[in-house]
Amino acid sequence: MYRLIFLLFSVGCFTIANAAEKAGSVVLSVGTNTAQMEGAEVRKLKRQSSVYTTDTISTGAKSVLQLRFTDGSRLSLREESLFEVAEYRFDRDKPEKGRSVYKLLKGGLRTITGAISDADTTNYSVQTPIATIGVRGTHYSLFYCDRTCNETTRAKVGLYGYVLEGAIVVGTDSVGAPIQAGHFFFLGGNGSSLQISKKPFELFELIGDEGVDLMGNTNSPDIPALNEIRSPVLDIPRGQGGPTNYP
Repeated sequence: MYRLIFLLFSVGCFTIANAAEKAGSVVLSVGTNTAQMEGAEVRKLKRQSSVYTTDTISTGAKSVLQLRFTDGSRLSLREESLFEVAEYRFDRDKPEKGRSVYKLLKGGLRTITGAISDADTTNYSVQTPIATIGVRGTHYSLFYCDRTCNETTRAKVGLYGYVLEGAIVVGTDSVGAPIQAGHFFFLGGNGSSLQISKKPFELFELIGDEGVDLMGNTNSPDIPALNEIRSPVLDIPRGQGGPTNYP
């Protein structure tokens, strides 16, 4: 009887995973990292583990996770982060038909975009609790500081980021502004106050990073997403509705 229940449970989990599209795989997993699709069991992530559309990925304390998606994009999650692959589809023969929608619910990421955004930037986005990030062929970092982060670091609640190469667009109901390479930004928790600077905001110092190394430190193992820069710097006109002066 127990064998039958276990078999049915295993088949059910396999069916759920089989129905979801594989989005990518794990390049490096240090510490305690997990993934879970709705209605399925929690999976421990180790090197070469698969991640799927609808997976919610969680990283533990003192953990780091490196992912490579099927479109060639790379993404690193820092410790105590929560990230969702909300929507993902990619056909190597039809990259312009691809689509990737991610959600950074907590913590920080660093990413280099891939073929989906290269083919059509409108088919790529990262949603956070206060803003949606669009790209222009980019290498960038994000860190969402929630109330727990605020209590721990005393940093302001909001979305912090740094663009290493290319440019991103920070979009809310009241703000829509491009952030170019070499600039840090902070978007207040209410989503209406955007600051852009060439110098790191205090949070980067409080968490022990200066933006460029947001996902790790020099003692960490080599991480492809941190060590390879693949996108050319783009000269993007400054949009309307956001700041036009860069300090």
